[in-house]
Amino acid sequence: MLFAKKIIRPLLLIVFVSSITRINAQINSPFSRYGLGNEVFNSQNTTSQGMGGFTAAYTNSMNGNFGQSVNFNNPASYGSLYMTTFDLGMDYTSNTLKGNNPVSRFNSAYFVPNYLSIGMPIDKAKKIGMAFGLRPLTQINYSLDELKVLPTGDSLYNNYIGQGGLNQAYIGFGKSWKNISIGFNTGYNFGKKKIENIKSFQYNADSTHFYQSQASTNTLFGGLFFQLGVLGEFNLKTVGHKVASDKTEYSLSYGGTFTLDQSLNGKQDILRQTGTFTTDAETPIDTVSLSANNFGAIKIPSSLTAGIAFHKKEVSNNGTFDQLVVGIEFDKSNWKDKYSFYGQPDLVSNAYMTRVGFQYTPNALDFENYWSTVTYRAGFNFGKDYINIDQKGLDVSAISLGFGLPIRKYRSYDYQFSVLNLAMQFGKRGSNSNSYQESFFQFTVGYSLSDIWFNKRKYD
Repeated sequence: MLFAKKIIRPLLLIVFVSSITRINAQINSPFSRYGLGNEVFNSQNTTSQGMGGFTAAYTNSMNGNFGQSVNFNNPASYGSLYMTTFDLGMDYTSNTLKGNNPVSRFNSAYFVPNYLSIGMPIDKAKKIGMAFGLRPLTQINYSLDELKVLPTGDSLYNNYIGQGGLNQAYIGFGKSWKNISIGFNTGYNFGKKKIENIKSFQYNADSTHFYQSQASTNTLFGGLFFQLGVLGEFNLKTVGHKVASDKTEYSLSYGGTFTLDQSLNGKQDILRQTGTFTTDAETPIDTVSLSANNFGAIKIPSSLTAGIAFHKKEVSNNGTFDQLVVGIEFDKSNWKDKYSFYGQPDLVSNAYMTRVGFQYTPNALDFENYWSTVTYRAGFNFGKDYINIDQKGLDVSAISLGFGLPIRKYRSYDYQFSVLNLAMQFGKRGSNSNSYQESFFQFTVGYSLSDIWFNKRKYD
C-alpha cells in the first residue's frame, strides 16, 4: 500500500501538467525533414545541460548540499535517491538558418516544456529507487518554398510542410551498493511524422488552368524501448584536516548507458487530392487516391554512452558536497547502418558526440554567503549529427554555461530543498562545405524540488 501511494500522487501531478496545451513551436528547420527530425540537443536535465550535456558519470552528490535532480539519462543514479524529487524544465530556443546557394537567412524561435521527471527512493536502506516522466527526443517542423520554371515557360511552385517528432514516456529503477550502481529505463516512445507537398502551377495568361494538388503522408508510430545503465565511484585520495571530522576526498566516478535497437510500429495514411490550398485554408475538390492504415516499422539504432569524472569533495559534520567536478563522455549510434522508415533508408549517417563538463561550488555549507552556495557550471561538446542532408555530414558543436541557485527559506535546510537551475547553450550545425548552416541559442529554466514525502506520522 505504501508503494502504491508513492506512485499515485506524483502520477496525478504528471497527468495534470501534461494536460496543459503545448505552445506551438515556431521552429522552421529543413534538417528536420530527414530521419525522425532534429534531435533535441537539450535532452538532459538542466544541471547536465549547463555542463555541455554531461550525464553518464553524473552522480547525485554533484547537486551540492541542496537536495537532488533526476539524472534520467542514466537510470543507475536512481539507487542513490534519498528524497522524492520533482524536476521540471522549460526551454526557449532561437535558430538562425543560413543558405549558401542561393544566399538566404531565416530566423525562428519557440518556447516549450522540455522535460518532466519525478524520482523517489523505494527502500533507502537497500538503496533502491525509481523515476518516471516525459520528455521530447526529436522535433519535426518545417515549411519550405520551391519555385521552378518549366520548359513551357510556366512556373511550378512547391510548398513542403512537415510536422511531428518523437517523444518518450519512461519509468526506471536503480539499485546502489557501496561503489557501484546499476539500473534500467523502459517505457514507450511515440510520435508522428506528417509530410505534405502542395504543388500549384503559376501559369501565363494564355496557359491552360491547372488545379493545385496536395500529396500528404501522415504516419503515427510507437514502441517500447529499453536502456541499461551503470554508475560507480571510487576514492583516489583522502586528505585530513585539523578538525578530525573534516577532510577532503578526491575520487573518480564512471558511468555508461546502452539503449537497445528499437522497432516502432507505424500506421500510415497516404492521400493525393486536387483543390485550392493556401496557408490559411484547404479546399479539396477531388480525391485522386487514398491509402489508409498502412502498417509498417521504423527501425531506430542502439546508442552507447560512456564517461568518467574527477571529483574533489569537502566532508564535515555539516554535510558533504562536491566542490569541483570535471568530466568527459563519448556517445555513438549507427544510424546509417540501422535506421529505416517503412523499409526505406534516408539521408542519415552514423553519429557521435564528445562532451566535456565542469562544475564548481565555492562552499555549499557557507549559508552566510549566498554566492558561495551557488553551483557554477560550464561545458562544451562537438561531434557529428545523424542527419546528412547533402551527403557531406553535419558537424555539431556548442558551448554552455549553467547555474544552480538554491532558493532560501525562512527556516533552515532540513527536509525540503528547492533549486532553480539555469542553462545557456550556444551552438552551430554545419560548416562552409554544407548547403545550409544553423546556429542556435538555447536557454533552459529548471526547477528542482526535493522533499521528504510519504513519511509515516509518529504523532497525530
